[in-house]
Amino acid sequence: MKHTIEKRFLAVQKCLKGHAPKDVARQLGLVDDDLYVWLERYKQEGIAGLRRQPIKHADFEEKCKIVCEYEEKGVPLYRICAKYHVGRTAVYRWTHAYRAGGFDALRDIKPQGRPKNMGRPKKQEPQTELERLRYENEYLRAENALLKKVRALVEEREKRLSERGQVCADTQGYNTYI
Repeated sequence: MKHTIEKRFLAVQKCLKGHAPKDVARQLGLVDDDLYVWLERYKQEGIAGLRRQPIKHADFEEKCKIVCEYEEKGVPLYRICAKYHVGRTAVYRWTHAYRAGGFDALRDIKPQGRPKNMGRPKKQEPQTELERLRYENEYLRAENALLKKVRALVEEREKRLSERGQVCADTQGYNTYI
């Protein structure tokens, strides 16, 4: 969930005044793990640590270093997330891969999310008359196939309803079925 910098700062200030982070998180409707990360970043970087961070794609060496700190040295997750500016879900995935196949398994992890080049393909105008005609022909074939499918569905429905005797005349000369 995305929270404003003001809400983050308010939560951090309440914790610094002596309130328990779990109580503050519950009171403000936050995930307590997020609050611990914000506290750690605030201690390290000040108010700049509370700003939203861009998504960081860790390389193999950094993943190994992070997993080693988390698994073998026992550093708390919120400290690792704050120190390396990575999300806890990523650390969980890397840790799971490490447990299943060792450090080599961290090489095979693909980044999650939408690829950068994903989206609608750009419309390209055909360069030649032949390409334009082929494109138009393909479009018309698709349109024709769609119309045939619609006609078949309507005829099937008419047949099914006529067998039940549920026909009524439409004002335009078409039969409408109830």
